[in-house]
Amino acid sequence: MVLQQLREEVAFYGKELVRQGMTLHTGGNLSAIDREQGLVAIKPSARPYESLTAAEITVIDREGQVVDGPYPPSSEWRMHLALYRAFPTAGAVVHCHSPHCCALAALGRPIPPVNHELCCYCSQPVAVAPFALAGTEALGQGAVEAMAGGNNVALLQNHGQVAVGATLWHAMDAAAAAELAAAMVCLGGPLGTLQWVPEQARQALRRHDPMLWGGRQIQAV
Repeated sequence: MVLQQLREEVAFYGKELVRQGMTLHTGGNLSAIDREQGLVAIKPSARPYESLTAAEITVIDREGQVVDGPYPPSSEWRMHLALYRAFPTAGAVVHCHSPHCCALAALGRPIPPVNHELCCYCSQPVAVAPFALAGTEALGQGAVEAMAGGNNVALLQNHGQVAVGATLWHAMDAAAAAELAAAMVCLGGPLGTLQWVPEQARQALRRHDPMLWGGRQIQAV
């Protein structure tokens, strides 16, 4: 099977998105890239996560053409490819509709660095990409621009969030960190002023243990 390991990971972490309440039914999508082969394993369009098997994960090339798999790719494949082009050390993308991130995205409100987990993946508040229709080139370009300042996560206005990582584990971890920070804003904000993680600590966390990245950080071109 083409990209068997990556397809197994996409199927596994897709189920994790639902299990952890990060998305519902068929919403969102995720992928992982094999840069040597120039191929991407990506969730198929409109398929529920719970029943997905590795064999049902779609494999596309760098132009979005299907190489293997019984179903068409997620309608967001253009965004995934745009992120892989812009961040050549990224190995995976997770896009989900986690509720607190969705709330802040609809408000057009960035996520401030209020927990240490988020600071491992973001150098500054998580920016909100302008509204764009799902599946369009504009959506992908907006996500790229929202991450251009050194973040691995972006909010998509009126839509959700997207995260990149060295692996699907890291992209999932970044998305979970963003959702936790967004929940802190939604739940703690009405009670008072949320304190940001201090600048020096944010810088130290962003230079996290090199093993987090396998000796590398995600870098933009």
